[in-house]
Amino acid sequence: MLLTGHDWHSHSYPLLIHVISGSVDVHLRGRRFEPTHLGLVSESSLWLGSSVDHLVTTKSDSIMLGPRLSPQTEPPEGFLHIRRSTAIRETALLILASSPNSEAERRPLREALDAELGTFAVDDFPIPQPQYRAVQAIVNDPMSLIVPLTTVAERHSMSKRHVERIIKDDLGMSFVQWRTRKRLNLALRRIRAGFTVASAARSVGYLGSDGLIRAISRLTHLTREELSGDLAGAVADSRTR
Repeated sequence: MLLTGHDWHSHSYPLLIHVISGSVDVHLRGRRFEPTHLGLVSESSLWLGSSVDHLVTTKSDSIMLGPRLSPQTEPPEGFLHIRRSTAIRETALLILASSPNSEAERRPLREALDAELGTFAVDDFPIPQPQYRAVQAIVNDPMSLIVPLTTVAERHSMSKRHVERIIKDDLGMSFVQWRTRKRLNLALRRIRAGFTVASAARSVGYLGSDGLIRAISRLTHLTREELSGDLAGAVADSRTR
């Protein structure tokens, strides 16, 4: 699907917005994240979940695609800005060149995008799915990653001790352990999507790359030297050892 921009709306299915050329402004709003504005440039993509409200504005002479994804191909946090991916770029150009008209023609291209996007959804540090409704509300609150525990408790009308207890009972780990793993998973996902280590670190609450690398080193027991090159690759390799 070739897109030219549109007003606020959402879809009942996930999709990928890929910029072939030019630049595109996207505004997002959803229950799981703060209102967000993204500037997409040529070769970048936005993996957008179902039911996420968005507004898209294209600059003059810009070309973008918006292929529909399979229902199960949902981004973990509602959306993911992918700054570069050779595989996505090649598939997008193939879609543009072939202009598939039937489901039989679209299916293999959709499956190729599903497979590539699936690589971004992997959590390097597993976190159990919460079962308690109160814990679900806390872990789905984007502010839980960046504000002090006392503020998290106030936001959810609980005491600090109660938050610590229900997180431990439900997830089998402390609030600090959950938050560290969540931050690292998000940062590593963004690094794989083309963000610099420093910008990915800041996006999840660290002051810079040093704090992120130290936290990863503590969990993986990898040295700074081992993490100094391909950070996300080194962490992925450590999972298979």
